[in-house]
Amino acid sequence: MVIETKDLVIYKSERLTDNSDGGGKYSGVVVQDGISNNLFNDVSEMDRTMGDVSMRKVFPAVITEDTDLLMGATAFVSELPADPNVSALLFSTKNWTDERQAAKNRVENYSAKGGQIAGTPMDTHWKGMSSLQVAMFPQEIESSVGDTIVLISDEGKALEYEQYVRITKVETRTAIMVIDGKDVQYKIATYTLNDPLEIDFVGLSARQWYSGSTSKTIIRDTIVADTGLYYSSTALASNANVGEFTVNAKSIFAQLIPSAQTETPIIDVNAAGESVVLVAGNTGTITASYPNMVIGVSQNLYIGSAVIPSSVSFTLQGQQITDQGGLLKNTQGTQVGTIDYQRGLIQWTAAAPTGTVSLNITFKPAAAPNQYYQSHAIPVTQNNQSTNWTGVLIPIPAPGALSISYMSQGKFYTLQDDGSGQLKALSPSFGSGMINYETGSWLLTTGALPDVDTPILLNWGTPIATYQRANLPVLPAKFEFDLQQEAILAGSVTVTWMLEGVTKTATSNNAGRFTGDATGFINFALGKGVLIPNQLPQKGTIFNFSYQFGEAKTQDVPAAIPDINQQLAFTIGTGVALQPNSVMIEIPLTSALGDTVTLVVTDNGSGSLIDAFSQVQGTINYTTGAVSITPVVLTSSFYEKTPETFSLSSSTQSGSGSSLPTATVTTIYKPQSNPWANYVAG
Repeated sequence: MVIETKDLVIYKSERLTDNSDGGGKYSGVVVQDGISNNLFNDVSEMDRTMGDVSMRKVFPAVITEDTDLLMGATAFVSELPADPNVSALLFSTKNWTDERQAAKNRVENYSAKGGQIAGTPMDTHWKGMSSLQVAMFPQEIESSVGDTIVLISDEGKALEYEQYVRITKVETRTAIMVIDGKDVQYKIATYTLNDPLEIDFVGLSARQWYSGSTSKTIIRDTIVADTGLYYSSTALASNANVGEFTVNAKSIFAQLIPSAQTETPIIDVNAAGESVVLVAGNTGTITASYPNMVIGVSQNLYIGSAVIPSSVSFTLQGQQITDQGGLLKNTQGTQVGTIDYQRGLIQWTAAAPTGTVSLNITFKPAAAPNQYYQSHAIPVTQNNQSTNWTGVLIPIPAPGALSISYMSQGKFYTLQDDGSGQLKALSPSFGSGMINYETGSWLLTTGALPDVDTPILLNWGTPIATYQRANLPVLPAKFEFDLQQEAILAGSVTVTWMLEGVTKTATSNNAGRFTGDATGFINFALGKGVLIPNQLPQKGTIFNFSYQFGEAKTQDVPAAIPDINQQLAFTIGTGVALQPNSVMIEIPLTSALGDTVTLVVTDNGSGSLIDAFSQVQGTINYTTGAVSITPVVLTSSFYEKTPETFSLSSSTQSGSGSSLPTATVTTIYKPQSNPWANYVAG
């Protein structure tokens, strides 16, 4: 007799429920096809949120009036659920009478008992405890975090009970007991477990363990026992054609147990943590105008920069508004909005006067640089567990940079400094506190008792040393140059360069100042200077210098005796007027320790003698050559006289038409470190 599709049926088990006694024996009742929920219940909102595993035991069968065999019978999932969060799998326990609890154990028994491991439970571990304390010899190795172990009570007996637990934390210490008058050391390992104990597990005392007594409870390792076979279906990633040997499935995995564990990659985050400290961007306040602003609960106002706390003020429809710890209040104390200092964002409340207005907001702008957290943890123990905590933080936190976290009933609560010294949480019931920016002292009152063996965690940022660049002028680009030639003829320097196909020219006057298409100056004595083009040159621009020079005149001045004010007076030159911006004087100085250095000063073209740091050291009269100088080295640097050889291009020498040699020895002065300050003439 032909076996038709109508002859293939599925019989129900005794109980189609997810209770522990679900399943059971064959019932003889056929599961009717095409009827909704005749096998599984609908997916509830709770199940969709929390996850659920629903199991049903069924009995496939063939109903015919003869004994013909159904050859090559196969059970499979012909159509997957439309909801991607729902999966359907088949498996068999090969048992005609077992119930759901047995099937549940089969699914959960991914791990099987292994060999006995080091450690004997100490004394009695009561039902509901989430920790396990074991004793072992010092040379034995304790289990690690993440290991799954099996606690077995009365192994091999009628009342045998086993529980699989995973270790989440391990702590060890060395203990000593006295046996026969001798100190005996042993190791105690304390394991924190992911699940509470289901029964009382009885162990041994330390003396019983050392004497070799047999414990009622033993601990075994686990090994992977991936013996379960689960069957499902999957869609194809691409169409399969006749004759192909390989098909591409979308996935070879199916979800068996709901999991709330997901992976969230975190990038560009420092492991030490970072805090944002507001730094004033200006010495005073500024006023910004915001015309035609709509005021309402659904409207926000972005000021445009971060804001220093307690610096905001403006008038809103005749009401004077100021900020107080992130809250915008009027003179009556009514809150009309909030302000996020870091983002400069104002959010209005229902108490704010609605309408379209123009605002002039005065505030002190701020920058928000990131810096690494300072951190401090205070452990909560049974001895110090309380709701009030105090301390002093060094270094002192910056305003708005302190956060304090504590754990109560397994949940963390965080209080943040609002910038005015108050510590606030999302809800006042979480606690309150304060921080003193002058002394660094802090006070925390928690909303509930912190859990024992958890920390009171403080993170804060410190004031940052910054340089305010507000209102600084933007200086034009300048180019320093060195002609590698001394005794430049005054007014003889001409500089040319190309800019967008046009030749630009700058010339020096007798005072060493450039005019024309650039400004700047040149020291004729040293052949060094600075060129500041009126228009920014293009990349790769070449500056061509044309100049005349002569022989540098040198003169040794007879020793001058400083007066009581350390002032020197002497005359240089031959009686002929000196060329401005061409004088360089070397003055030997002696420190109080007897060490000597040479101070080098040059004239600036206007009669002042300056050092390498532009400090005026004295004066010179170009007509008479009279010099008056009070030489003092006030910095930790000085110039060292060093001869060097340079290759020079051909130029024209004043008063001579001969060409220069290809190389010459030139004296230059390099800044050097000076370990002794305050050299004076002597």
